[in-house]
Amino acid sequence: MINIVADKDIPYLDKVFKESKFFNLTALPFNEINKEVLKNSQGLLSRSATILNDELINDSDLKFIFSLTSGEDHIDYDFLNSRDIFVGTAKGSNAQAVLEYSLNALNFCSAKKIGLIGEGHVGTKIKKVLSFFDYEVISYDPYKFQHDNEQKNLVLNCPLISVNASYSKEGDFPSHKLISNLKNNQFLINTSRGEVVDYKNILKKSDAKLICDVWNNEPKINKEDIEATFIATPHIAGNTFESKVNALNLAINALKDFFESNDLENLNSKEKFLDIDDLISNSEFKKTQLPLKFINHFINIRNINESFKKDLNLLNNNKHFPEYFQSIRKKNERLGFGDFILKSNRINSDDKEILSLLGFKIQDG
Repeated sequence: MINIVADKDIPYLDKVFKESKFFNLTALPFNEINKEVLKNSQGLLSRSATILNDELINDSDLKFIFSLTSGEDHIDYDFLNSRDIFVGTAKGSNAQAVLEYSLNALNFCSAKKIGLIGEGHVGTKIKKVLSFFDYEVISYDPYKFQHDNEQKNLVLNCPLISVNASYSKEGDFPSHKLISNLKNNQFLINTSRGEVVDYKNILKKSDAKLICDVWNNEPKINKEDIEATFIATPHIAGNTFESKVNALNLAINALKDFFESNDLENLNSKEKFLDIDDLISNSEFKKTQLPLKFINHFINIRNINESFKKDLNLLNNNKHFPEYFQSIRKKNERLGFGDFILKSNRINSDDKEILSLLGFKIQDG
């Protein structure tokens, strides 16, 4: 059999591996995935809390690693490639979920001009949706469009900035502390990596409003960074059931292809039917107006921020913060827009267009 070690906080593992006669699964907390555990394992399914480098993997039998994440800064590709280990990620699987978080964050800023740092999976979705609602969208992505510093400065001077860039310290366009200064009246949403934004310097020099879901040195975070931030959430922007199913299906397909086995079944989303007649009657759906009140029924980062900071004050021992951080992320799993099938007797074709654009499914008839 093929021995697979997996982070136990990856959902639905039991369902996927329960009937397998080809794969033997060992599911462990992220902080128990170590050299000894991996010594006789051929595959690893991990999350961003596990640093994939020579220190962890050097003495193992690993041939296959799949990180169920969009970010890659925890992966030492040079070492893994030198060992001829297959490495896959779930890049793009949570883009819809991050879009939902970003739209909810717009409750705090009335400006209809936004600058995007990065126009990959997430940035492309944000641009498409906000352009529909008559936002002026300016993006900076030197990899995709060969943008120069002049374009970057245009973005950094927007009243609202959304950071969706990958993280890198090296290369032609390193993103480490890419944003270190803001003006007093600016808003910034960061759902990419904490290290892309210099929170301390920004808050020291301005009263800019930071809406942050990602942090430096996760999960060993400085609590002061969280307390000083306007809206702070525990890395849950992409934390929907829909995105987790997407990510795990990518991992399943990669496992089956690599080990040439059809022993695993792909997952189907558990969709929830929801009658929205009452919600529609209290919301305004216009082609020029983002339905923020309606979105609040499905994700409310203001409430998550309040709960996160309240729980933080009760935590006296920083030693246990990494475990706490992982537990509160799990606590904040939510249904994504695509996990719902909406039904209503009151919506017209324009309403359906808006709801579909946002990522909801609509019941026929």
